[in-house]
Amino acid sequence: MTGTEEKVAMQASAGGRPHAEIRRVWPRDGQIRILGTIVIAGVSDDVPVDKSWTLRLTSRERPELPVLSGAQRLKGRFVRTVTRTSPPTARQLYFPVVNDGPRFETVIAVSALAVWDALPREHWDLHLLATRGGKNVTLRVGRHLDDMPGKKQIVKFPEQYSSGVAVLPYYTDGDDLSIRCARRDDATGSAA
Repeated sequence: MTGTEEKVAMQASAGGRPHAEIRRVWPRDGQIRILGTIVIAGVSDDVPVDKSWTLRLTSRERPELPVLSGAQRLKGRFVRTVTRTSPPTARQLYFPVVNDGPRFETVIAVSALAVWDALPREHWDLHLLATRGGKNVTLRVGRHLDDMPGKKQIVKFPEQYSSGVAVLPYYTDGDDLSIRCARRDDATGSAA
């Protein structure tokens, strides 16, 4: 099988799995705005959820933060107050989602990804989360139903900058949406 045939096969299999199908991605004005439709079994799904949808961004590179005891949290707060440092950025970030039946819209502020402890390069995977019938529902955000496999090589979004970090949405090999952040060493945008 050639590379293109493999991508077409991946797209066909992804179209049948439940996911959050992207209609539009608008990276501008310090935000990344995503509009889409919830898709189950290849068709839009407007079955109500128990708890409204939430967008979760998960870093591939950041380690899980340890669960701290009350005494450790208190000590950490004291140390941060004295040294004026912030706690490390969590591995998962959450953003609200507005939905109307199967359609959804969410906005990610670029400044929320340009964190004080930004890694030299970091990749964030996007998922929609909700609860339906007492069960958790997790859907990967991507674009699979447009008959255009291989978006990683075709679709390019503009970079946005905040606090010395370049933020760029991009499609993965499987046509899912992710966000790449890269620390920059100066205003010219060269990599750190």
